[in-house]
Amino acid sequence: MEPSYGGGLFDMVKGGAGRLFSNLKDNLKDTLKDTSSRVIQSVTSYTKGDLDFTYVTSRIIVMSFPLDSVDIGFRNQVDDIRSFLDSRHLDHYTVYNLSPKSYRTAKFHSRVSECSWPIRQAPSLHNLFAVCRNMYNWLLQNPKNVCVVHCLDGRAASSILVGAMFIFCNLYSTPGPAVRLLYAKRPGIGLSPSHRRYLGYMCDLLADKPYCPHFKPLTIKSITVSPVPFFNKQRNGCRPYCDVLIGETKIYTTCADFERMKEYRVQDGKIFIPLSITVQGDVVVSMYHLRSTIGSRLQAK
Repeated sequence: MEPSYGGGLFDMVKGGAGRLFSNLKDNLKDTLKDTSSRVIQSVTSYTKGDLDFTYVTSRIIVMSFPLDSVDIGFRNQVDDIRSFLDSRHLDHYTVYNLSPKSYRTAKFHSRVSECSWPIRQAPSLHNLFAVCRNMYNWLLQNPKNVCVVHCLDGRAASSILVGAMFIFCNLYSTPGPAVRLLYAKRPGIGLSPSHRRYLGYMCDLLADKPYCPHFKPLTIKSITVSPVPFFNKQRNGCRPYCDVLIGETKIYTTCADFERMKEYRVQDGKIFIPLSITVQGDVVVSMYHLRSTIGSRLQAK
């Protein structure tokens, strides 16, 4: 991670989301809050339950991944999605692909932003803020413009971006109302505590008196988890390891061969993993359970 990371984020806050743009954002607020029943009803009548496609507001849309081919695990076909968007928002939509999986962007007239966020964890604060600013600028260009957001399932990653966008546009000053609106519009979004915490960071950045995270080096001496969670087949313990990331780059892991990994049982009371690693910037520590399979190994968070 570049040394300028912290300063770069602060510059973005000052230049992209300060109260300098409050009047413009007040206008944008009104359009984002417009959850017209007429618009939602037209979507329902068109999709007939075949597409996973939700108008969170009349200008922000969330969907699951649009496939080029048939896959039993996905409801959205890219041609169907394109036909719908062209019929409702021709030349006025941009797609934000948050997943690491890609497709031919020409399917959406090459108006696709490939974000490649990591699966099952919050994005870096820098990237979250940058995508919000990009969405904001697109919506501001024309009152007909809409943003279409998707990850793989259209749940957690998509929801954290839309929730952060609400905060970016000063619709909410705390994460709670944004999360409740998301749950109302798209039930089962599955936001983790880490996701909610990053929405809180966005609130701090955009407060009347912004609080920008520091960039001082810190040493993580160890990780302690109590009580011991049940992840093994016997439901009496787990075999844990952790990954440490700065931004979205893994810099350290305690994962090793299955036989070398300590298994903790409920009676141990807690998990203790020594680290002694120095980090700085946007740090994420992810815990996993390692389980063995024939000829390979799998991880479960």
